[in-house]
Amino acid sequence: MPALISHHHVRAEQRRFRRAQEGRSWTVKDLPKFYYHKNFCDILDSVQTSLGHVLTPQVFKFLSKFGALNFEAQCAYVRMAGRKGKLFDVDRFRYPEISDLTRQYERLASAGLVSMVHANDCREFLESLTKPGLTMIMSEQLNAADFKASWKKDKLVNIAVDKLVFENITIPETIWVQQFVEIVDYIVFLHSGQIEGGLQKRTLHDLGVVKAPKSERLYGERFETAETAGTAWFYAKRLHEYNRASYPNTANFNNAIESWPAPICPKSHQDRDKLVLKIGRAIEQQGNLEQALEVYACSDSEFCNERTIRLRYKLGEHDWVQSRLESLIDNPNSDSEHLFARDFYERKFNKKRTSVVTDMLRDAKILSLDEAYKHQPETAAMRHIQSKGLKAMRTENGLWRTLFGLLFWDEIFGTGQGSPSSILKSCQFYELNKNSIEAKLSALTAPHETMVQLLKTLSRHYGTRQNIFRWGSRSLDRVSLLMKHSPDGALSNMLRLMTQNWNETKDGFPDLMLIEKEVCRFIEIKAPGDVIRRNQLTRLQQLKTAGYRADILKVDWSIDPNQTYVVVDVETTGGRPGLHRVTEIGAVKIRGGKIIDEWSSLINPQRSIPPNITRLTGITHDMVANAPIFPEIAKSFADFMGDSIFAAHNVNFDYGFIKAEFQMADRRFSHPKICTCASMRKLYPGHRSYSLKNLCRDFDIDLKSHHRALCDAKAAAELLRLINKRRLENPS
Repeated sequence: MPALISHHHVRAEQRRFRRAQEGRSWTVKDLPKFYYHKNFCDILDSVQTSLGHVLTPQVFKFLSKFGALNFEAQCAYVRMAGRKGKLFDVDRFRYPEISDLTRQYERLASAGLVSMVHANDCREFLESLTKPGLTMIMSEQLNAADFKASWKKDKLVNIAVDKLVFENITIPETIWVQQFVEIVDYIVFLHSGQIEGGLQKRTLHDLGVVKAPKSERLYGERFETAETAGTAWFYAKRLHEYNRASYPNTANFNNAIESWPAPICPKSHQDRDKLVLKIGRAIEQQGNLEQALEVYACSDSEFCNERTIRLRYKLGEHDWVQSRLESLIDNPNSDSEHLFARDFYERKFNKKRTSVVTDMLRDAKILSLDEAYKHQPETAAMRHIQSKGLKAMRTENGLWRTLFGLLFWDEIFGTGQGSPSSILKSCQFYELNKNSIEAKLSALTAPHETMVQLLKTLSRHYGTRQNIFRWGSRSLDRVSLLMKHSPDGALSNMLRLMTQNWNETKDGFPDLMLIEKEVCRFIEIKAPGDVIRRNQLTRLQQLKTAGYRADILKVDWSIDPNQTYVVVDVETTGGRPGLHRVTEIGAVKIRGGKIIDEWSSLINPQRSIPPNITRLTGITHDMVANAPIFPEIAKSFADFMGDSIFAAHNVNFDYGFIKAEFQMADRRFSHPKICTCASMRKLYPGHRSYSLKNLCRDFDIDLKSHHRALCDAKAAAELLRLINKRRLENPS
């Protein structure tokens, strides 16, 4: 696999250079010759040492066979296991560090770790072919009406498996089948929790291409028995296979449901419910509603229950639906299921004409914002609220997860009751820690003392790897505001609900927290075309029940003639942000169609300027030698930008370079943007060229110093005036 490894080395080297430019510490490693063998053996050793209680006889059989091989045969097997699939043409393998590869594969065959291709390997063999090779084999045995070469490969494979006679296919003798693939995948699953289909991901991590920090704990430690681990693996594998297939064979999955093992842990329950729902939805879309109902009946998840109720109502089984809804209202699996059941019951049996979602959207206030913010509605709404003198901030899930994780850190990570994730997801967390949880919830009435404890926890454990929340240097700033301004009892009510059912309350929180008259409330922002997801609707209702005010704010796009824009042009040493650097920035500020300010500076790029760039821009080494470097002007330019909209001709080029320079200066740069080139194409069609030079010629705009930043920025600003004039004339 030398070409592939070489390619990844190149990509990794490029990434290493960019991260070095940005001042990051993550770099490509110098790997030992047999690093892959060491990685694989480390996985085997750690699993065998720590997880012997969940290993099956088949795993021990593999470990024995692999351990009996000589070093080079082990390397050959690991190389094979590091590739995708289970069938390989060994003539295409080139691993110079392994001597006499042919002999090593013979040893693998003698040990039963590889074999020749058999009929039961038909699908894997067909999948290993290129699409032209597959269609060639199909054309030899099938009629032209049986398939089309333009179909996707997954669909062609399904047809070939059903219709080809495997014995009539000529298979090269150099094709070998890797044995124990499932066992290796299971071992990797126990080690990392990932369904990787080989060792590529681990290899790419070691090459520096994939950033995947090593876990402090083995994933398999969450399972108490081999049976528990086996069922979790079974459903994770089936779900992975279903998700990867472009045209999953729902019939095969459906026919096998009855033979599936019973889920016996939260992970297996979760994956089984997901898989049943996916299969049922696929069958439902094919029009077979009765069969879809049979599939949904295999799960008691809220989503399968909802699909069952909707389908049975569609089929006219109204009495059954009414009885089932009444049962769910009295005894729901979750708040979101209760919300659905109550809403559906009201609309179908109490003749309520609108849904809860419709009611909330109808009652929601509408905020009109400039359409340049279309891709940042939450930020636009937040800035609008702040402009009215109110305190508003983005919160979403991070605020609540941070408070939850820090407040209950000892209960989550310090009890030794098992995997924190499994305890939280199993809904046992509250009952196991009821006394300490209630004590902490009671202490929320004294927010200062609680903040002291949170600060101690933050300083003691900062950076510890966990999957509850993200660490940040300002993690507690918004938490402090939430604790200080929450209505009496509301915060403890919401946190208690989270401890009782973490899996159902860990996400879906509203976008913004607003503090008005010393009391905080929450706002979910919805732009045109956005939908309210089930978990978002549930969280809004839960926050209201807890004691908060929580609303939906609808955003409507308009054109604001007084919107402030900063039109920017940059000159650079080349075309790739992060690799090439900025040599000059020119910017003009426009409000109400008038230029109200301008900003420009040459910038020392801290690298050479290619001669062709100097010929194009006129910017030389001498001109930038004593110019400031970007970090020295970053604050000045950021202050000039303020909260303005970033505009440029081919905006992604200029914005990409500015953003990359800010990242290298360890600063954040985020603004809505508008492209004068794309807007001119849309609003002034018919021009042969939409380059800045040609548009300036067509519209008689001054461009005497083309490819100098301030001149080009002023020219693009004139185009923006034309654009906004046309936008205001025709708002649609």
